[in-house]
Amino acid sequence: MADPYMMTGHKMIYHLDRVNDWLSGKRIAPLHIDVGLSKGCNIRCNYCYGATQENFFTKGKDIYFPPDALLRYVRDAGEIGVRSMAFIGEAEPLLNPGVYEAIVAGKEAGVDMALGTNGILLDTGAAGERALEHLSWIRFNISAASDHSYRRIHASKEFATTCQKIRFCVETKKQRNLDVTVGLQMVLTPDNVDQAIPLAALGKELGVDYLVIKQCSDTVNNDIGVYNRLSEYKNFTDTLKEAETHTTDNYNVIVKWQKIGREGRRSYDHCLGVPFLLYSSGDGKLFPCGMFFGIRTEEFLMGDLVSQSFKQIVESERYWEVVKRVADVMDVHKECYASCRTNEINHFLWDATHPPAHKNFV
Repeated sequence: MADPYMMTGHKMIYHLDRVNDWLSGKRIAPLHIDVGLSKGCNIRCNYCYGATQENFFTKGKDIYFPPDALLRYVRDAGEIGVRSMAFIGEAEPLLNPGVYEAIVAGKEAGVDMALGTNGILLDTGAAGERALEHLSWIRFNISAASDHSYRRIHASKEFATTCQKIRFCVETKKQRNLDVTVGLQMVLTPDNVDQAIPLAALGKELGVDYLVIKQCSDTVNNDIGVYNRLSEYKNFTDTLKEAETHTTDNYNVIVKWQKIGREGRRSYDHCLGVPFLLYSSGDGKLFPCGMFFGIRTEEFLMGDLVSQSFKQIVESERYWEVVKRVADVMDVHKECYASCRTNEINHFLWDATHPPAHKNFV
């Protein structure tokens, strides 16, 4: 089925200027950053990878990236050439009171901005509307298609509120002819696969642009209880294909078949993607990967965005030492979590740096 957003692969081919600079040994600015804005969440999804990254749920609702430092961060990002930032992180970004101003400031600084949220706290007044004007996309994390299943999967009674906020975004987009893409994301697990087809129908009913069904990330220690069940995903093919049949001219059901079918396996031996894709935590720490939020900090912390400017960090020796350490030290087959965000980029960069014999015979 159609995937107009290329969610199932990567878009590095459209950034060959940055890739070629990297291949020639230059120190480059990242293309994209996944940005955490808080260390808490107002719901508790039973597949939450953030639970392994110091997401303290309701206990962490008052721990968030200070708004002034956040504004400096997004403006610095635009200045040094970052092309996109997604406010998704390890917890709920809308718990941060500076989120709406930061979306606007980032876009005005030349960075494409995006927001991933459970949506319950989304402002439906002027602040929310202004955010939609400046976002490239907003994606609602929802893996349940009814009130009953929402309580089971997300441990929340706010299913109706979530649907209301989704409708607000769809209606605002239509009424104001905005460019923003409104989507839903289902994190697929063996315990919620029964929701895939109903969610595909719900997305069409709500009028969103897409539903993406993605794999569940888990640590090699099986902290979420999914890593040891990745082999079960092949049993979901018929269900996912039926979900895809809900696709229309204006609505896409996108299944990330490539990652779902890979069962956590990798065809590369080193993580090379760090210079292109970074992660910052909800309390303002910069890391090469979200798996280091709260662990091995002495090895992999690149800097503190609360006390340092992003530009200072990227230009520091510490930053590039960490980039090299990830590539040299991490065993991607035994330590890295399954289906990581950098995975597809790594496949591309590995191929780019390990050409086949007779490469000129195109």
